[in-house]
Amino acid sequence: MTDQEEYQKIILKINAMPPVTPSLARVGMIREILSWLGNPDTKLRIIHIAGTNGKGSTGAMLANVLNENGYRVGHFSAPAVNDDRDVITMDGAVIAMSDVVSIVKDIITQVKKHGGNFSTLGKFEWWVLIALVYFGKRESDFVVLEAGRGGHIDATNAILNPYMVVFTKISLDNIGITGKTLVQVAKDKAEIIKPGALVVSYPGQDLDVLKILKNKTISAGATWNPLQTPTITVLSSEPQGLHLNINDLQDLYLSLTGNYQANNLNTVVQVIDLLRSKGFRLAKDRTATALAHVSIPGRMEYNADRNILYDGAHNPEGMRALANAIRAWHLPFKPTFVLGLMDDKNAHEMIDEVTAVAATIIAVTPDQKGAMTADELAAYVVMNANVDVEIADDPSAAVQLARRNRESSKSLIVVTGSFFTLHAIFNEDEV
Repeated sequence: MTDQEEYQKIILKINAMPPVTPSLARVGMIREILSWLGNPDTKLRIIHIAGTNGKGSTGAMLANVLNENGYRVGHFSAPAVNDDRDVITMDGAVIAMSDVVSIVKDIITQVKKHGGNFSTLGKFEWWVLIALVYFGKRESDFVVLEAGRGGHIDATNAILNPYMVVFTKISLDNIGITGKTLVQVAKDKAEIIKPGALVVSYPGQDLDVLKILKNKTISAGATWNPLQTPTITVLSSEPQGLHLNINDLQDLYLSLTGNYQANNLNTVVQVIDLLRSKGFRLAKDRTATALAHVSIPGRMEYNADRNILYDGAHNPEGMRALANAIRAWHLPFKPTFVLGLMDDKNAHEMIDEVTAVAATIIAVTPDQKGAMTADELAAYVVMNANVDVEIADDPSAAVQLARRNRESSKSLIVVTGSFFTLHAIFNEDEV
């Protein structure tokens, strides 16, 4: 059997794993498995990123900057949009199929030796373990490790000694997983702070959240970033990206779009400044080059040739940021949205954000348990907004409807609502 055949067999098994309920017991289990595998995480300089929104952008910018400055950088960022292996990259290149196969064999050998089997681990847990083992084998200088939806009970929290802990914007999301109030969510995420770590936070954090993070930093024996927060000024915004100033650096270009990225960039610059203060070489010209060439599949990803934007906004804050970015661009026509949502308590709030800036909504049903049906989505739009809405039976039909809609205008097409929606659209012919 070839590596590709073995890989496909493994991926089918991983993707078939039923959802697991995160818990401290499962984090402890992953920690134990890591010990059986030689504790690869303890040999790595890990920058652990957690938060509600902005992890992907923050992680991608940071990984690009470190790599451009000559460091070997492992990056774990989930979920994948195109290919399952996209969650694990080394210096920007995805993990090879052969590496996935060999690492999975190593993991399952140890798991079986201790009485478990393939289904002992959930899908996300599998990829976290594969990533940490892979980065250890490749002797990474830095690992940018993005947490999933949780904090304290997130699989990534099995690591023992992160070099740095970075918090992106923390807001209400994943209710029931991380807490029912903002304070509970913040306390959950703060638990990833470990002794000796350097701690950096998003500049626009809620004051109660900030207090919780700082208090946990002190009680954990970690160190809060002592350096001054940078000043970032957005000069102009367009679908292709941002022009901005960072302190005394003038008219830099960031290839990620949306004014809100300035705050994510602020977080990244804090990390860069802190690393410089610790003796790491991060040249300003190389950093500027890195920022001008950041790209993230499915996160405010703009295809200029087709005038289409892909964004995995999946909660009200993310959708609000997307809508505000569209307003800031002053487009000649309102966009057409291909929209597919999960059926959670925030779905209507997200639809309201979209209808405020859309000319037409093409409703699709994401191919995932717990999805809002296209019919339900369309019915809500009809009852609550003055926006044209059409229903697509599947992603292929959504693509065709978007093409037809654009025949009568040059409007931007926006595909959003969940990564499940993006994944389905990406697997069809491009618009």
